[in-house]
Amino acid sequence: MPCQAARPAFTLAEVLVTLGILGVVAAVTMPVLIGGTKPKELETQFKEAYSLLSQAVVQVVDEKGIGLRKLYAAYNGSSYPNASEIQNAIYSKMKVTGDCTYKTAVKNYSKTSDNPYVDLGTVKPDKLLANGMCLNVTVNGGSINLTVDINGAGKRPNALGHDIFYFYIDDNDTLQPKKMSKLLTDDEVEDLKGQDYSGVENISSQSGLPCSAKSKQRGNGLGCAYYALVNQNPDDNSVTFWDNLPK
Repeated sequence: MPCQAARPAFTLAEVLVTLGILGVVAAVTMPVLIGGTKPKELETQFKEAYSLLSQAVVQVVDEKGIGLRKLYAAYNGSSYPNASEIQNAIYSKMKVTGDCTYKTAVKNYSKTSDNPYVDLGTVKPDKLLANGMCLNVTVNGGSINLTVDINGAGKRPNALGHDIFYFYIDDNDTLQPKKMSKLLTDDEVEDLKGQDYSGVENISSQSGLPCSAKSKQRGNGLGCAYYALVNQNPDDNSVTFWDNLPK
C-alpha cells in the first residue's frame, strides 16, 4: 500500500500563540458580557420589589381600611402617634427576618458622594426581608414612605437609584414611585445651603428629589424610582434607564 503523507500538526509555539489570543479576547469581552447582565439583574429585582411592595400595601388596606395616609400619617403637633402601627403592618406583610447592616459606603445616583444618608433626614433600609431585600418604612412630612434596597445591604452597587429606591403611599392608597420634580442648578443648590440648619445638609441635598447624572446633590437618586419603573433615562428620554446607569 502506498504510504499516506503525514498530516501537518500545530507546533507548540502555534498552540501557545492561539491560546494567548483567546485569552486576550476573553479578557476583553468577559467584562462587557458580565457588565451587560448586571443592569438586567437589577431591573428584574426592582420589578420584583415593586410588585411585592404594591401587594403588601393592598393587603394592608384590606386589613386596616382605606385612607392610610389620613389614618397613619396625621401629625398631632409633636409626633405621628399612629406611625408604628402602619410600619408594623407593612413589615408583617413583607416577612421581616432580621436587620440589614451596611458595611460599605452608600453612594448617590451619580456616584459623586459617599454616605448620602449621613447628613440627610433619610433612613437606611434596615429591615432584612426573607427574599434578601432590605426595607424601611417611615412616617414623616405627612407621608408614608418606603425605602427598599432591592439586592440587600451586602451587595453592590449600594447606590441611590441603582439598587436603593424610594416610594410613598398616595391618597388613593396606592404605592407610588418618587420622581424628580426639578433638576436644580449648582447656583440653586448653593442658595439652598443657606437654609440648611445645624450644619446638616437636608434642604439643599433633597430639594427637587434629584435623579440625574448631572446632579452633585448628596441626595441625588431620591427621585429615581419613577424612571426605573418606566425604564426611561432621566437625562435623555430617548434611552433606557437600566442600560444607562452612571458608572
